[in-house]
Formats: sequence, structure tokens, C-alpha cells
Amino acid sequence: MMARWFLLIVLGTLCCCIPATFADEVEPELDRNQPIEITARQLEVLQLQRQSIFTGDVVVKRGEMTLNAEKLIIYLQQSGDEVDRLEAIGKVRVVELDRTATAEKAIFHQQEEVLVLTGNAVVVDGLNTISGDEMTLFMKEDRIVIKGSEKNRVKAVIVPAEKKEKP
Repeated sequence: MMARWFLLIVLGTLCCCIPATFADEVEPELDRNQPIEITARQLEVLQLQRQSIFTGDVVVKRGEMTLNAEKLIIYLQQSGDEVDRLEAIGKVRVVELDRTATAEKAIFHQQEEVLVLTGNAVVVDGLNTISGDEMTLFMKEDRIVIKGSEKNRVKAVIVPAEKKEKP
């Protein structure tokens, strides 16, 4: 459940245009028609390298979702105007309602539909949290792999939902 939520948040926030295939009845569909607003202190467009680099207090907003980072780099494929990959770097933070994901770096490979969060990656959903050195979301497989290290093991805190009594 947390992996599906995180997938929707990051995909929507990082301006990707692939279908949200992992949403189910209890999770809202990502509205791809909502405008994306990116603000930063600077934008540098490197046409020969096919990159757009937003730097300085980068804020990306789309609907209820907000991404903050120190830098956002959008890489285009060598031919055409399709996005190849996106990199959010430095104090990456994604927020939607009471859900937050943080890491030092996030890379989304659009063709493979793989998202990699590195550097103290933490996802908080209400009272539930999961953390590790690296989180990799394989969206086509609906699978997540979380890696720790000798010093920083993977940690999950799951708080059971209160059951409502029947009248």
C-alpha cells in the first residue's frame, strides 16, 4: 500500500506522463490534466545536452502534491522531446496531505519505469514509516526493494488501524 502511494506521489510530482497503472479503488487516480508549476531561482537549458536544470529552492506543484529539492534536472531522449529521466537532488521532499517522502536524491528512469531514492530515504504515511539507504520502485512489476547498510538497517514502523465497532 505504501509503495503504491509513493509511486503515485513521485510520478505525479516529477512531471511524468505515463499512466498510473497501480492505483486501485481506494487510492485516487493521478489527474494528468492538472497543470505542473515549477519554480526555482534559476533555469538553465542546455540544448545540445538535451537538459533543463532548475536550481535553487526548486518547488514542483501538481494538484495536492508538492516536491522540494535543491536541484531538478530533466533529461530528454536523444531523439524527440520525450523525457528520458528526471533527477531531483538535495533535500528531496515530496508531500501530499499527511504523506511525506524524503531522500537526498531521486532518479526516475521513464522507459524502464524505475524510481530510485538514495540517501536516507524515508516514507511517512500517517503514523507508518519505512526507511533505508536506498529504495527502488519497479513500477511495471508493482514491486519495491529497500536496502540498508551495515550502519543503517532497513526499518519499518507499522501502526495498526483502529477497528470501528459495529452498532
